Amino acid sequence: MVTIGKAIGGGIPAAAYGLSTEIARHIGQRKDLDLIDMGGVGGTLAGNALSIAATRATLEHVLTDEAFTGMERLAERFEAGTKQVIDAHGLPWSVSRLGARVEYRFANPAPRNGTDSAKAADADLEDYLHVYLANRGILLTPFHNMALMSPATTEQQVDQHAVVFGAAIEELQRA
Repeated sequence: MVTIGKAIGGGIPAAAYGLSTEIARHIGQRKDLDLIDMGGVGGTLAGNALSIAATRATLEHVLTDEAFTGMERLAERFEAGTKQVIDAHGLPWSVSRLGARVEYRFANPAPRNGTDSAKAADADLEDYLHVYLANRGILLTPFHNMALMSPATTEQQVDQHAVVFGAAIEELQRA
């Protein structure tokens, strides 16, 4: 069984699930379930036009092998540029990549679980980097120091992050 939320709609409220044939057959044999409208009233995820359009666009243009190949290539470039800045400034930080997601943390080695990640957090430093980067046209996720590559991300944008990230560190070290 698999479930997926807003990612399948490109961030728009949407959801989907998938079942193996065996599980679907088992559920389908149950007579006590109302599988047509389990909530009884519909709702945000009940097939509204915006969610359906966003899901279709995401499945056709974003969640494709071709798109992922490009996004992962850019994430590798982002990871390398970020690591180069961290190493050049001798920072005890780390950068991790998972597919098209890259995140840097204020710990080395990189945290391996939520507890270690929380211990490595520095709200003031994180806020500084977010504002510094945002004021120069680079947006990270509103939590962590995480960048998500998209099919629209360019090499120039990835390279610009490394330049601006480096400038942020230089200013911080001078302060």
